[in-house]
Amino acid sequence: METLYFARKFTLTPRVFKLLVGICLLFSASLSQAKVDVSGSEVPLVPQSLLIEDPENTLSLADVAQRVPEQKPHGARTASFGFTDSTHWFLVTLNNPEANTLQRLLVFSPTWLDSLDITLITPDGHQRNIQAGDYYPFSNRTLDHRNINFELMLPPGDSQLIVHTKTSDPYLVDMTLWKLDAFLENEAEDILYIGLLYGAVLAMLLYNLTLYISVREKVYAAYIGYLFFFLIMHATYNGHLYPLLWPDSPVWGNWAHSTFIYLFVISGVVFAINFLELRQRQPRAWRWAVGLAITLSASFLLTALGGYSLHVRTSILWVVFYAPYVLVLGVISLKAGNRAARFFLTAALAGFVGSFITAITVSGFIPYSYLSYHAVDIGMLIDAILLSIALADRLRIARDEIERAKAELLTTNQRYTAKLEETVTQRTSELRQANLDKDTFYSIVAHDLRGPIGGLDTLFNQLVKKPGDIDDETLKEARMATRRTKNLLEELLSWARSQKGEMTLVFEWVDVKQILLQMQDLFSMQAQNKSITLDLKIEDSCMVNVDASLLNTILRNLVGNALKFTPPGGHIHAYLSEEIDTYKFHIVDSGVGISSETQEKLFRPEEKVSSKTGTGGEAGTGLGLILCAEFVHKLGGEIGATSKLGEGSTFWFTLQKPKTMPAQQTAAGHR
Repeated sequence: METLYFARKFTLTPRVFKLLVGICLLFSASLSQAKVDVSGSEVPLVPQSLLIEDPENTLSLADVAQRVPEQKPHGARTASFGFTDSTHWFLVTLNNPEANTLQRLLVFSPTWLDSLDITLITPDGHQRNIQAGDYYPFSNRTLDHRNINFELMLPPGDSQLIVHTKTSDPYLVDMTLWKLDAFLENEAEDILYIGLLYGAVLAMLLYNLTLYISVREKVYAAYIGYLFFFLIMHATYNGHLYPLLWPDSPVWGNWAHSTFIYLFVISGVVFAINFLELRQRQPRAWRWAVGLAITLSASFLLTALGGYSLHVRTSILWVVFYAPYVLVLGVISLKAGNRAARFFLTAALAGFVGSFITAITVSGFIPYSYLSYHAVDIGMLIDAILLSIALADRLRIARDEIERAKAELLTTNQRYTAKLEETVTQRTSELRQANLDKDTFYSIVAHDLRGPIGGLDTLFNQLVKKPGDIDDETLKEARMATRRTKNLLEELLSWARSQKGEMTLVFEWVDVKQILLQMQDLFSMQAQNKSITLDLKIEDSCMVNVDASLLNTILRNLVGNALKFTPPGGHIHAYLSEEIDTYKFHIVDSGVGISSETQEKLFRPEEKVSSKTGTGGEAGTGLGLILCAEFVHKLGGEIGATSKLGEGSTFWFTLQKPKTMPAQQTAAGHR
């Protein structure tokens, strides 16, 4: 085995020699109960060591020697002090009962001990000083091993070993003397354990990486990050990455411990947020979890300003807080009905127990043991396995929901298809009926046109046969037939333009009183010929903002209709009533009246209101009323009729009151 590069032997001056002799005398008097037989294959040193705390880090070797009589052996396999700024001295007598010098390997754990000042005083008084720890380059170790180690050559008799320890990390100290072959055999067992742990976690990481590449769901990316930072954190604080990645950078090697602990905790919170779908399912819990992630990130940055000691202490305290917090998130999600939280909750419980036990062990709250120190390994392995199962279960639940959604969609589609078919059938029937109604309507129009046109044809035949034998009555009938034909054609053209949307409205201020007076003049001769009293005068002017041509058509059709169906001797009059937002115009006649069944069809294009037998009314298409309804609606009003057979009819329509009046408008009256 190579001799350590930093091992040194000193030529003692008389003063130093006297000091060491004094120390040896003290040891010979006081370490009789602290002797350790080093002939074995594995010899723990801490249990038989005398322990001296140095709170101010000011004691010298001579000061320590003076305190030896006050000390007793430590007793425990591993010394655990939690987080402390004190340094500690370990003093033990190494007894070689054999006749030959023994070659041994002194190994320290855990791997994060910062500084070890070791003094070995052999029976002949020679002193060997060694400095080691993870503040020193990796090459300073005898074996290329993650644990701090160096070679000791122990002559026969009693040698004194004094170890001065210091660390900013959780303060644990274990010292063991090994035979080289025994150490290598034990190392093979550790390698098997680490290989199984890392292999299992790495296999799950690669499996979920494959899933992420396939499905591209960010929850798998979050889980991959969680497993990755666990592996890096574990490999860092257990010393596996030191010789591989930064063997000559011990400062970064220390900072890597706390850095990856922080990243592991942050990635755990991020994974919990994504897996439990907190943003969609539990917005309040999502806000708290995001707040924790932000707080962790801020703590990571701010505590780094206070130095490594503060950084690593806060990182481990966050582990203690993080584990139960994630457990609570799982409980909340499960209570909220998130089935996928079942395995997550179990996994979080395993991770919580393991992380918590290890954290409080290295922090010195509970006694150190191999099982408690490695509880995080066991807990995280169970956690990783259960989270993989949870992800698979989550995927299965998602697939079940997709299948259920597909089934519901299929059922809905079938239902809507049936509904659509029913609607299509109904609309087809309605369209067929509408076409029949239009055919009937056009047949009626053709029939009504045939009458006046046939009359004109007869008159023209008479003119041809007897040019001079035409009396006034015949000419009157010819004019009536011509006017009826013209009016009917105009109504047809207006209705057709309205149906095509080709009408352009021009709104202007119109006095309805004046238009009614025009209607009075227009229909006065026709009313006199039928001996009908016609009174379309209203008392006051009534200004409305409308299309004048539409309003004229409406009134002309309503008055003309009233004249058609009012027998001789009857009367027709108009009046205006005023409501909150509208004017209501009424055309009242004493005509034949309309049945209630027919009233429902008055304004439909497919219906026709004929004259009643024996009433003296004139036949018509009913198209005038259809136009009235169309035009009233275009002007923003309503139209209707009230009637009883034999008692006459009242047709009414409304127009909106204008919000502003022209200067000449006076208050509208009504009768």
